[in-house]
Amino acid sequence: MSPSRLLASTAAAVLIIGLAACAPVESEEPVAEPTTSEAPEPVVTPTAEPEPAPAVFTMPVDCTGILPPERVTALTEQDLALLGGPGSLYGDDYFFNATPEQLAGGISCVWAQEGVDLSSLLISVAPISTATRGAIISELSAQGLNEVILEDGSLTYGVVGDEAGAPAQFNLLTDDSWMSVISAFGGDVFFDEAVVLTNEVLAQTTS
Repeated sequence: MSPSRLLASTAAAVLIIGLAACAPVESEEPVAEPTTSEAPEPVVTPTAEPEPAPAVFTMPVDCTGILPPERVTALTEQDLALLGGPGSLYGDDYFFNATPEQLAGGISCVWAQEGVDLSSLLISVAPISTATRGAIISELSAQGLNEVILEDGSLTYGVVGDEAGAPAQFNLLTDDSWMSVISAFGGDVFFDEAVVLTNEVLAQTTS
């Protein structure tokens, strides 16, 4: 081979190698990393508390069911016996005339010492309806009793009385019941006792 052809071949080889070296190198495409999607947190809907059932008044059958047992025991310890009213010693024959609560379809009960009128404690309970409510309120208002409206809409009518002979009296009117207590004695102590007794009758007859 002639020297000129050898140089030409070498130059061509160098040129090819150089071009190959300058050729762009294909880069690998980046592989996308798998994305993890977090599941949305469950939305907790608060459960609404059920509305409490409205209190229901149950008319007691007789006088033995209008007070809690511990109160009956306390009255017995004060020498007060159940003398008047259904379920008592003398029943309704104890009364000369029907009480307003009896006329309204309720019962009246007397705890007292035998033969001692001033020891008497008259506790009554009666149902109330829309037909009778107005007349009952009018009668209590006509007696000059003090009216108080409680937060729940119940009405109370009462008088403290005095130790000179005016009895303590307290009445409680709910939507469907009427409770009353009349003590033979008046004054703050006996009026407060009448309030406590009335609320005990309410608790005993309402559920």
